[in-house]
Amino acid sequence: MRRTRVLIGLAVLIGLVGGGVYVARSRPAAEQSQQPQRARDPGFGVILAIRTLERSAETRLSPEQVAAILPFVKALKDVPPTDQAGEIIAGAVRKTFTPAQRTALEEARRQFQSRQRSGGVRAGSGGDDGGSGAPAGAPRGPTEISDEQRAQLRARTFERMIRYLERRTQ
Repeated sequence: MRRTRVLIGLAVLIGLVGGGVYVARSRPAAEQSQQPQRARDPGFGVILAIRTLERSAETRLSPEQVAAILPFVKALKDVPPTDQAGEIIAGAVRKTFTPAQRTALEEARRQFQSRQRSGGVRAGSGGDDGGSGAPAGAPRGPTEISDEQRAQLRARTFERMIRYLERRTQ
């Protein structure tokens, strides 16, 4: 039961972060060429990895890891998603993970990709209303939010993770 919830939570998070992949695939090629592919945000990757590891007692971050990672997450919050410094900081965070944690993250990634290939994971799916989980007439996907809204979402996500990690250090 717990493992199922972990996998569902992981799938939802990955779906939200990487939702543009599904949306991009569902649009005609001419429409795709009009909008350049947005680069992945290494900061969201770090947050997703931390959330994935924290869901299981076997892979949970140690207090020492939390103390080492917290300054990096605070720094990532202020680094624009397109800045190469984000990749460097994200790499430093990944270096703090144990081999068992890296294996768990790799397994979670493989499971997600397998489910995505089989059609079991779709970005935004979550309700009986046609798949978006949003009220009728609401924007239908990650590409339909403004850059300002995306920046606000990113800031809130980082703030929540920072608060969580700070509570773990106490």
